[in-house]
Amino acid sequence: MYSGFIAPSGMDVEALRKATPALPGVVHFNTAGSGLLPFEVAEVLQEHLARELRQDASAAAASVAEEIQDAREEAARLIGADTSEIAFTTGNSDGWNAAFTAMPTLRPGDRVLVGAGEWGGNVLTLIQECARTGARLERIPELADGRMDISGLADMIDPKLRLIAVSWIGAHLGHAAPVEAIGKIARAHGIPYFVDAAQAAGVLPIDVSRIGCDVLTAPGRKSLRGPKGTGFLYVREGFLEALQPRGLTLHGAHVITGKVVLRSDTGRFEADEFSPALRLGLGAALKLANRLGAEEIRHRVLERSEALRRVLSEVPDLVLRETGPAESHITTFHHPAICADKLQHALAKRDIAVKAMGARVAPFATLEAPRGSVCRASVSYLTDDEDIERLGAALSQILAEVDAS
Repeated sequence: MYSGFIAPSGMDVEALRKATPALPGVVHFNTAGSGLLPFEVAEVLQEHLARELRQDASAAAASVAEEIQDAREEAARLIGADTSEIAFTTGNSDGWNAAFTAMPTLRPGDRVLVGAGEWGGNVLTLIQECARTGARLERIPELADGRMDISGLADMIDPKLRLIAVSWIGAHLGHAAPVEAIGKIARAHGIPYFVDAAQAAGVLPIDVSRIGCDVLTAPGRKSLRGPKGTGFLYVREGFLEALQPRGLTLHGAHVITGKVVLRSDTGRFEADEFSPALRLGLGAALKLANRLGAEEIRHRVLERSEALRRVLSEVPDLVLRETGPAESHITTFHHPAICADKLQHALAKRDIAVKAMGARVAPFATLEAPRGSVCRASVSYLTDDEDIERLGAALSQILAEVDAS
């Protein structure tokens, strides 16, 4: 089916687009939801499924054990970690929840701090656990434009604070949290620090040592362009022993003289049962990201965001919510005359993919979402000028039709 395309090193956008099966058929502004699979990832997936047709699944898995370890090394390379600090997951929430539930149980009066734009799934877990234990979930303040305000963060720390959890880039707004500055404060006070990098991985360079986080999570399916149902969890080596996974497997632990002994690495969080094809596909996606280079990707993506915002700013009455230079791949907007869901569907009819985002994705955010939701357009390094012009022209046409009706 596929013709052996391998994306080049460096940022040859034309070649990268040719190595993407979905292009040029779709105008894709939903990388923050799912990236477009490259040929080399799709081929890895198919090759392993073919192995499972030729032999049983367990034998096929055993035959690619070294390649799966190579994928772990690519994940470690991407974020500046050691391979022993990486566990494979089925997605971002899987990894985040596994790490959080492995922490010491919260007690009455304990406190947890989250960013105002924290991912809604993480917030749900925290609300439930705080209600169960009598702990308090509190929010780091944000500025009027939705950016995190950490000017008083050090003053919010006391002996009862048990965790600081931050989404680097929220799903609802394109600003980036000051993760390194937060990390310095957390380390200075010995507070565990989680970073949800779901929207940052594959967009911004990641160095866990510079960030100073104890836990970092990322999915494969977004800007990394890996398969759905994949991700990885980083746990800092010095923090690992503080975590006791709630559900154990024979992969993550064993018994010695009647006592459970956990694995000495982050693999203690991995499941016995997994799809080798998906892990190999994730490895191929990580290898592509590392080959292209984090700085090259960042430069291209932020330049594409700037270009998109210039075009969208010319659409009559369209309100852009981000201010200042682009900090991520995400741009959000709304229009007073049409709700985000209708805009999403109208654009989909023109083969243009954006995403309507409701308040539930960031329930602690104070930046208002008019009509309850906004449109999110997220670029990738594949986005070209024609894509951007098509989105701008389509929005102008749709909104002109609304005004005329």
